[in-house]
Amino acid sequence: MRSYSNKRRTFVGAVILFLLCSIMVGCSSGERKSANSSGFTDFEHIEQEYLDSLKELNWPEGTVLPTELTGEDADQYQIGYGNTRASMLWECAWQKEWLATYTSDPERAQKALEELEKAPDMLYMSPQKCDDATRQYFKDNLEKAKLGDPSGFEENIRLNCPE
Repeated sequence: MRSYSNKRRTFVGAVILFLLCSIMVGCSSGERKSANSSGFTDFEHIEQEYLDSLKELNWPEGTVLPTELTGEDADQYQIGYGNTRASMLWECAWQKEWLATYTSDPERAQKALEELEKAPDMLYMSPQKCDDATRQYFKDNLEKAKLGDPSGFEENIRLNCPE
């Protein structure tokens, strides 16, 4: 009688273990699906987002825009990454424009500052995409430039802007 009872317990235990494993596997694959559908995409979509963002932004006269997103090799990207990359390129372009003109062409230099003043309201500088210290660094550098001090833009270009 005990052997039947032990077999029955073993069988019931195995069934319960199987059900628990099935539930856990089901939950984990569902989590992956929701993560993918809640903010991540592939390179092709990010590159298109990047190219679309480049077209929507204002650029200094004579700027030659990239025709592709280079330097990326990840499998997944957060939606918005293409916009951020384009916006960072935009920021660098206008800082370079200001540096090239602030001593020789005040109107173009002023136009560059006016464009850069838009950055705090752009997605790439929002609290969801950018930390407080980076936003403050940008603000401080913009204020320096308004006072005729190029050091902030020079430092940012040296550290953060691709050639």
